[in-house]
Amino acid sequence: MTTKESSRIRELKSHLATKAEEVERIANSFRDETGQGHMVITTEQAAAYRARLAEVKDIRGLIAAEEEAAPAFDYLNQANGPSIGTQVNAGPEGQRGRRLVEAKSLSDHFLDSDAWREMKDGGFRRLGSAHTIESSVHEMEAKDIFTLSGGQHTIFGFGQPENLGMQERMLRPGRVRDLFPAVRTTSNMIYYMRQTGFTSNARPVPERVAADDVSPATGGPTDRFGRAPRSKSSFKPFRAPIINIRHMQDAHKNVLDDEPQLRDLLDRDMVDGVKMEEDFQILWGDGDGDNLEGIFNTPGVQEYTGLSSDRASAQIRRAATRSLLAWFNPNGIVVHPYDWENIELEQDKQGGYVVAVSIALGGEKQVWRMKLIDTSAMAQGQFLLGSFGYGAKLFDRAETTVSVSTENSDNAERSAVTIIAESRVGMAVTRPESFVIGKFTDYVAA
Repeated sequence: MTTKESSRIRELKSHLATKAEEVERIANSFRDETGQGHMVITTEQAAAYRARLAEVKDIRGLIAAEEEAAPAFDYLNQANGPSIGTQVNAGPEGQRGRRLVEAKSLSDHFLDSDAWREMKDGGFRRLGSAHTIESSVHEMEAKDIFTLSGGQHTIFGFGQPENLGMQERMLRPGRVRDLFPAVRTTSNMIYYMRQTGFTSNARPVPERVAADDVSPATGGPTDRFGRAPRSKSSFKPFRAPIINIRHMQDAHKNVLDDEPQLRDLLDRDMVDGVKMEEDFQILWGDGDGDNLEGIFNTPGVQEYTGLSSDRASAQIRRAATRSLLAWFNPNGIVVHPYDWENIELEQDKQGGYVVAVSIALGGEKQVWRMKLIDTSAMAQGQFLLGSFGYGAKLFDRAETTVSVSTENSDNAERSAVTIIAESRVGMAVTRPESFVIGKFTDYVAA
């Protein structure tokens, strides 16, 4: 049976290699038309890429399941012998001629393995690859039963336990930073000019005027050429620091023997925690100390309060007009999930959900041709819309990274590891008038 299972694993790994090549081929077809890392990806390419990644994930899961089942088949093929329970009940050496031998636990195997030493020597940076520790089911069972024999625990004679692991969230939170195009920087400070005003005095100018530059030309020698009126722009220099957002948590090193669970921990909690703080800084940062100057606290941002005669979606559309009147094309909206719920539940006169139809056709959350992000980082009852990527730019000095260390504090004594997630970002609001802070007003039917 073991040979058959090994053959199956080899077959799955062969399929995995084929799918990985397809993923790489599709990724290589993405084009950088700007030379600045702004990739152009078609809808078909994106769909094919996601489909291949899903197949890779499924095959990896099958391989992990086959490898986990292999020791069980080895155990079942072994010759029958004294049960572990018999050895436990036999007592120490000298009682009924038997001696209980405590087998190594999975942790002991892991700490004695080459995989552990390789991870430790590499500073625990190779978390993306799985490390397998070979240990027979017979040994693990002996250790577990011996542990359960103390106190008031019950030893089950039939059946076997199943570890369901950690369940990952199905839905990732919406992120405000997704509205910004990716811009990389190698600096730790951004200097920029913010336009604080513009007065246009453009008008028709006659070819000749009187000497006072106002009256019509007289046809005499004192006439002058018409002078163009002077317009005025005002600018103010600003600087935006690159801030470091980070947090950490401790875990026992034994979690490292379960790479999928540890990865889920890193992706789900640590990375999402950094991203949520990034969104909070983008919206609400006060610009004091190591904080971004968030859009809500940037002078010059427009404000709009909705009318009670308008539904929520109509209030958003009227706010967008303010951005258009400032000569900007708004391309994104940020709302609280409860407010997005109200928008999606708006009905027409026939009882149909208006927004749901447009989303079903477009495939992404949009209102009035603007991409929408619903996030708890936004205060309920308020919204923000504007020209993301033009009126404000987000800079990545270092994308979100996760590191693991055993050298922090007394980790070695406590068999603990410290997991740290961090990013370095900066934001420059160059045209605050392109953004509109909106306040929803409860709809009152006429």
